[in-house]
Amino acid sequence: MAKAALYRYMRAKKLKSGEIAFFWEPPHWARRPATRFGRVCPVTASALGTDLAKALVSAASLNEALDEWRLGVVTTRVSIGSVLWLFQWYQTQRKFTKNAAKTQADYRKIMEAVANLPMRVGTFGDRSAAKVDTEVADKVYEKFVPRGERQAMYVVQVCRAVWNLAGRYEKQTCVRRNENPWAGMGVSYKAKIGNRPTSRSEYERYCASAIDLGFPSMAAAAALGFELIQRVWDVFGIPDPDISGVESETRGIQWEDYRPGVSITIRQSKTGKHLTIPLCDRMPGGERITLYPELEARLAMVRPSGVPTGPIVCEERTGKPYKHRRMSTVHRRICVAAGLPKAMTFTCFRHGGATEVGDAGETDLRSISGHSKLDTTAIYNKASEEKARRIAVRRREHIAEIASADAGGDDD
Repeated sequence: MAKAALYRYMRAKKLKSGEIAFFWEPPHWARRPATRFGRVCPVTASALGTDLAKALVSAASLNEALDEWRLGVVTTRVSIGSVLWLFQWYQTQRKFTKNAAKTQADYRKIMEAVANLPMRVGTFGDRSAAKVDTEVADKVYEKFVPRGERQAMYVVQVCRAVWNLAGRYEKQTCVRRNENPWAGMGVSYKAKIGNRPTSRSEYERYCASAIDLGFPSMAAAAALGFELIQRVWDVFGIPDPDISGVESETRGIQWEDYRPGVSITIRQSKTGKHLTIPLCDRMPGGERITLYPELEARLAMVRPSGVPTGPIVCEERTGKPYKHRRMSTVHRRICVAAGLPKAMTFTCFRHGGATEVGDAGETDLRSISGHSKLDTTAIYNKASEEKARRIAVRRREHIAEIASADAGGDDD
């Protein structure tokens, strides 16, 4: 009987049982981490079994994938029912499109990373979504752990959401209902440690370093976050494009909404609220008290001459609002110069300001933070300018108490 002709890179081996098994091995120049056109070789050595007909089919598929990688061919075919197809289907569903643009972008990055995960043949995106079982899900998770536990956790979270929705539309997706392979993995979706509140002393060190480095805009931003307990996106006015790619309405805290020594109005993008926060108070005898002197001093450093308009926080080198990446880079540089912890993100200013208000004895800070609820038992306790005034007055008293205590300690 004539010897069967094998495809490229195939070899036959006689097993102890006497059977002939077939294997496929890539040439040495294609073995990982070999890279062509920015892509790691998508195929690895594979056992093809003892059935010659099936082995030839598998080898042909492996050779095709190898040739496409070698020539830089990017396959655009998406098989119906594959993991990649399921991800594309999910992105058309309201469950996905109702999310904020940043959340959508984060989900897309995770789905792209999962779909591009190299397998013995092709990528994980080529796999049949309906055939992904718990064992496969565990292996995918383990492959992402070396990239960071947080990213691996997000992979599980996103895939779990995709398969949950797919199970509701079994006839469309062929994914069985109530058989989510990503469920019950014991992976916590909560950060082990939440945002640490920045203390007032850390906040002041940060502002001093920002000014020394030539970034008074970052000191002003920190003041808006810490003193007024505002979100990063509202402080910097970072654009959050909607699903059609068009930027939303004007964001950020505007010069037009700031009346020095009187009040400042915050337009909050998340809740849609406009909060007016008093900046001064008058005693019964007529004495005027400034409620946020640190904030106003830092705003004065960046206030343009004349009658300024537009966003308060703008980058020195461009005169325009910060991009998110640039803001993060400058923030980290300031923290290093000030000797502040790596864990101190910009969000920590908001947490620190809220903690300080709580330490001052005020538990309801919605009037300046813009939160919708205090808790489920205080749902009707509405925010008001009067509460915002009282919070600021009590807070000034608390700061004075701290300063007095520190002074007393120095005398000992």
